[in-house]
Amino acid sequence: MDPLSLIALASSSFRGVQLLVNKGAEIEQVAQQLGKWFSYASDIRQAEREAENPPIFKKLFGGGSVEEEALNATIARKKLQEQEKHIRELIVWAYGKDTYVEMMQLRKDIRLRREKAVYQQRKKRQKLADAVALFLASVFASGVIYGTALIIKGA
Repeated sequence: MDPLSLIALASSSFRGVQLLVNKGAEIEQVAQQLGKWFSYASDIRQAEREAENPPIFKKLFGGGSVEEEALNATIARKKLQEQEKHIRELIVWAYGKDTYVEMMQLRKDIRLRREKAVYQQRKKRQKLADAVALFLASVFASGVIYGTALIIKGA
């Protein structure tokens, strides 16, 4: 998913967090919405990393320009930073600094585990898809060369 679509989803979750905190909701209610926001934030960061090192077929057939990708990534990163700052302020205001510090430490631990599992699996799938596509392209190219050789030999 592209960064701008992900930031739209993250913004929706962010508005949900704001609404819950402003209504005085319990931390358990806010946590679910925060979980969605942090998930989208992680996906945005991963999309940014993948844009830096795209798969071979995206390099060859990617529709967008380099400038467009850079602009989208910058917009998403800035919006994410802004939302993260507001979330920190909301949580500190509503639940105290200790709750925020504890949450950030847990977030860091969970993010590391998640990134290892989810994104490594995605990377493996992409490498497999690239390998299969390259194999099929090689088989096709070999067939064309062989067919051309038969035509030349027959002529």
